[in-house]
Amino acid sequence: MNKPMTRRGCVLGVLLWALVMTLPLCALIFAIRGEVAWRRGPFTEDRLWIVRTDEGSRGERTGGLAYSSTRVTSGRAGDGQPICARTSIRFWLWRSEDESVTYCECYQAGPGGYQATGTCP
Repeated sequence: MNKPMTRRGCVLGVLLWALVMTLPLCALIFAIRGEVAWRRGPFTEDRLWIVRTDEGSRGERTGGLAYSSTRVTSGRAGDGQPICARTSIRFWLWRSEDESVTYCECYQAGPGGYQATGTCP
C-alpha cells in the first residue's frame, strides 16, 4: 500500500499548491487596485470593482461589489454599420439594497474611432 507518488501526481500537487498560494495575492491586488476588468473585443467587456460611497443624510458609508458586462446586441465591428451594445450592472452592497441597472447605447464608426449615437432603438 505504500506506493510513491507518480510524476503526474507530483505535477498536479505542485500546480494545485501554486493555485492556492496565488489566491491571497490576487485578493490583495484586487483590494489595492479596486477593480479587475477583462476585454474580449471592442464592445465586449466584463468588470468587477469595489464600490465605496457616502450615502444618506447621516453621511454613513456604503460599500460593496459591482459587476458589469457589456455585450454587442446588433452590428459588427468593421462593417461600417452602427453597433449597439447592452451593459448590465449588478450591485451587491453591504448596507443598502442590491440594485441592477441595464442600458443600451449605439455607436457609429468615425474617423477617430467609434462615437456614441444614442440609445438603442
